[in-house]
Amino acid sequence: MGTAMTSADDTLYRLMEKGKGILRLRPNYVRRVYVDGGRLSGSRPGGTFNPRDSLWRPERWIASGTPAVNPHPIPGEGLSQLADAPLLLVDAFRMAGERMLGPKRFLAHGPEFRVLLKVLDGITPIPFHFHPSDAAVRSDPKHFRGARFGKDEAYYFLKAPRGPCPYTHVGLHPGTTMREFRRAMACGADAMLDLSPFFLQRFEEGFFLPGGVIHRPGTALALEIQQPCDASIRLEDRMGDRKLSPEEMHAGFDSLEQALRHLDLKASTQRDIIERNRLVPWPVSRRPLRGGSEDWIFPPTMCSKFSGKRLRVRSGLVTVEDDCYALLVWKGTGRIGPHRAQSGDEFFVTHEAARTGVAIECRGEPLELFKCFAAPVRA
Repeated sequence: MGTAMTSADDTLYRLMEKGKGILRLRPNYVRRVYVDGGRLSGSRPGGTFNPRDSLWRPERWIASGTPAVNPHPIPGEGLSQLADAPLLLVDAFRMAGERMLGPKRFLAHGPEFRVLLKVLDGITPIPFHFHPSDAAVRSDPKHFRGARFGKDEAYYFLKAPRGPCPYTHVGLHPGTTMREFRRAMACGADAMLDLSPFFLQRFEEGFFLPGGVIHRPGTALALEIQQPCDASIRLEDRMGDRKLSPEEMHAGFDSLEQALRHLDLKASTQRDIIERNRLVPWPVSRRPLRGGSEDWIFPPTMCSKFSGKRLRVRSGLVTVEDDCYALLVWKGTGRIGPHRAQSGDEFFVTHEAARTGVAIECRGEPLELFKCFAAPVRA
């Protein structure tokens, strides 16, 4: 065992030295109960269906240390792996956490990167559901099995075919009572739609969604950032033609009624919920960035638990950050540090590399990248 660990340590440090603190990650596709749109897999809609478990793979998880919660569990599903060694990212954190995460983050959180980035590719709207808040998880650990955090999340809608229904329903109209909502649930999805405001998933805009708020995401391809939690309470018993089991609807709870006590009715019926939580990119700095541009898409002013930037590189630049981050290449080709990079590549940029500065060079089509950060750790 000691020899194996030494060998793994040696491999990790060698990769960190060779990559100048930038680790390439393997694409990580996760099963869900909803149908994929084929935009991630490059196939027809629904092409990832597996008849053995009746699930699809419509989500890509990036820099993930969060296990996926699914029917027919697969050990380690959801956990990201290094591309150049058979090593999970969470194990790399355990081996070299201070170098990768930074001394302050490692001291405060241990070997954890407390954020999860995803790309969501649904061809039909995901039925109404909500995620727990931090308060719900703290007050009810028995029922939120394995969860340590709630699930605040935010979206950025990517330029790609938007699918047949690019509208997201969020919350309930002001004044809606729990009694009225329960009555609508009993009548089905159409009745719930009547109670819920919605917005168009506009390209290159986004939305912040607190835990506890009901929602029904539309079919646009979305970049999602969230707390590291995979708990959901589904409020509809069907996903297309598929009948959901009680476990798939409200895992950990004896009944949907029991789980409904964690729905945040006050937050869900907040006035102007859509305009209040709408996200429009804005520049990180007033000073223009030579060789490119950088904008907040998930600003820290909206949510203290995570943040994210869009970086566009026209020629070449060096980007410096105070903290480690997940990096996704969305468009273009070029180099990131010593790595060749193209659309679809993902990396974890260690604390050391982030503070030293990462050289990014465009070769041909401009590069578009997303940098996503966990909550800052205070001294």
